[in-house]
Amino acid sequence: MDTNDRRPATIVDVAREAGVSFKTVSRVLNGEQNVRGETRVRVMEAVARLGYRANQHARSLRAGQSRLIGVFYSNPSRNYLGEIQIGALQRGNAEGFSIAFEHLEQGGPPRGGAALAGAVLIPPLTEDNTLMASLIAAGTPFVRLSHTLAEGEIGHVTMDDEAAAGEMTRHLIGLGHRRIGFIAGPASHPQSLLREAGYRASLAAAGLAVDEGLIARGTFDYESGLQAAAQLLSAAPRPTAIFASNDDMAAAVLAVAFRSGLRVPEQLSVAGFDDTPLASVVYPALTTIAQPSREMASVAVGMLLEKRASGAGQKAVLPYRLVVRETTAAPEG
Repeated sequence: MDTNDRRPATIVDVAREAGVSFKTVSRVLNGEQNVRGETRVRVMEAVARLGYRANQHARSLRAGQSRLIGVFYSNPSRNYLGEIQIGALQRGNAEGFSIAFEHLEQGGPPRGGAALAGAVLIPPLTEDNTLMASLIAAGTPFVRLSHTLAEGEIGHVTMDDEAAAGEMTRHLIGLGHRRIGFIAGPASHPQSLLREAGYRASLAAAGLAVDEGLIARGTFDYESGLQAAAQLLSAAPRPTAIFASNDDMAAAVLAVAFRSGLRVPEQLSVAGFDDTPLASVVYPALTTIAQPSREMASVAVGMLLEKRASGAGQKAVLPYRLVVRETTAAPEG
């Protein structure tokens, strides 16, 4: 680290200087015994060289003084976020904790000086190493809505996105569809990649080639769904079904189909993912995967409150459901 850099050293700087993980640095600074002596010495030497000072105010949070839980998110679907908010608020209120929601850009630390008893990270922030390092440095326990366990977290809550997307794809194949378009989410979003993997795997299992021209990418919002749907429907021959990896983009497919004079589901089947309230109010009502978003948020808050004292990594996998409504049917002819 440049000694002329006036930025205060962080736990990440110490970890890099000592050649260890930031969790190991946290263990050393917290006086935990399960660290080898030579590693402890290397960390403390790095602390001295960099002039690192731990956030003592944040350390006091581990005593459980705060009753505020932060939920951090970045550019999710409004409908999905609404379900997360309901689940987190209901569980927090039941346990006597307040919930604060904060939008963050990826790579940026949480803003504000409010003391947190813990944090819940919503995709794609579940993969933000800078944010996780900041929380660990502040002594703030956290839980992620993610399929993997990250270093330093209390636990994670997930559902099997790949299996769910695979089941929806098999549903469409079972109806007789062979040209099935897919609207993926951002490539940086882990759940988006899992859903795309499920789509691809089910096509392959059915002996159907994956046509890259039938895969478009959006950003989980309605506007990007409009562009992706227009792209897919311009293919020749066009797909007889489109599976969008969330309900907002699926609703956009319905709009583009209507403007194009295509009847759903007779001329085009449409499927979504999440089963947000939007899925049952659009017309025709949307066939989708019911992701237990509200329950996942509730379980995450509960896991945080129950396990933060022990710090033990926990995993909760919640079930999904295929919900067949009015937008999928056998293709014409």
